[in-house]
Amino acid sequence: MRFNSPPAKAVANWVNNDVRVRQRRHPELAKDLYNQFGKSHRQRPIISTENCSKTLCASQFPPCSLCLIFIMATILILGAGLSGLSAARQLQEQGHEVTIVDKGRGIGGRMATRRFEGGIFDHGAQFFTVRSEAFQAELEKWESQKVVGEWFQGFPTPDNRKPDDHYPRFRGTTGMTGIGKYLAQDLNVHLSTEIAALSYENGGWTAKTASGESFSSEKLLLTAPVPQSLALLATSGVSLPTQARETLQSLHYEPCFALLVQLEKPSAIPAPGAFFVEGETIYWIADNSQKGISSIAGSVTIHSSGTFAKQHYNDSEATVASLLLDATKQWLGSEPKSWQLRRWRYSKPENPINIGALHVPELNVCFAGDALNGAKIEGAFTSGLKAADLLG
Repeated sequence: MRFNSPPAKAVANWVNNDVRVRQRRHPELAKDLYNQFGKSHRQRPIISTENCSKTLCASQFPPCSLCLIFIMATILILGAGLSGLSAARQLQEQGHEVTIVDKGRGIGGRMATRRFEGGIFDHGAQFFTVRSEAFQAELEKWESQKVVGEWFQGFPTPDNRKPDDHYPRFRGTTGMTGIGKYLAQDLNVHLSTEIAALSYENGGWTAKTASGESFSSEKLLLTAPVPQSLALLATSGVSLPTQARETLQSLHYEPCFALLVQLEKPSAIPAPGAFFVEGETIYWIADNSQKGISSIAGSVTIHSSGTFAKQHYNDSEATVASLLLDATKQWLGSEPKSWQLRRWRYSKPENPINIGALHVPELNVCFAGDALNGAKIEGAFTSGLKAADLLG
């Protein structure tokens, strides 16, 4: 048996004395090889099917003359949101060399938390629910590390018009961005780094920044909002196959304003400190002190409706803030001390699909994100896992 990796001697001694080599129990052997050696070396052992002439043997895993190889792919991920982080963790656990690049200053993408006037404000995604077994298992890890906690259940509305679905709503214990920071531990992440151009040549990707820095990889995962990823590929002269391009071009996003308001006194929002308003101007309002993330009373997040954001997206900050404050004064209960406005051009998908992730194997590129998996935080997380499966 031939080996070509640093830990080859140890693996060779272990494999050559394993009766399953002679018995051709290759799938079982390969799984144990990964558990025994691959994880500790951050590499993934593969038993090659090269030169195997027996169809049954090859279909079961590998060949008549076994060759154990340690393979570690290089994978570049654009976007440090939840999809990128979940994919990166799984790919790194499999032994791949993973690099994440994000143009933003912080981890988490739309799971965003901001501080000002002594208050802490979640100004992107406000909470998440759990419906699948895979995400439930992840939730239990986060809870055990006190990364997240339950906020409320159901749909609190001003007139109780929406039925309670009994799903708990969870939030980050220090803000939603805390989830991203937890997941980014031990990952190679480059923040404040915007990719200006991509190229795919000889089976590999190169990503270049405006300042001339470059990143090279065998495979590429794009997790930014789909229009941004498509625009980057287009300006780089990279063409996608027709079906993939048309599927991605069909996805659209809704904009949103997030107005962060520090009040002079506590807000008038009743417990649990949030309302699904879902009106023409206001979609959501939340009290971050009641939420448990801000130690300062009266730290309020206001989200506009998508319709309002489309109509006023290019208006001045003062104009938008005035309209949003006027529409929420009944719940604020106090005069604003100060405010900040955040514009989310790609707040949430308008027409998400449920394919998990989109893989273009001929280009070694994959797309992931909530638009491809149901428009929820859970969908973003599991989309990353799906992408990792496709690329790994």
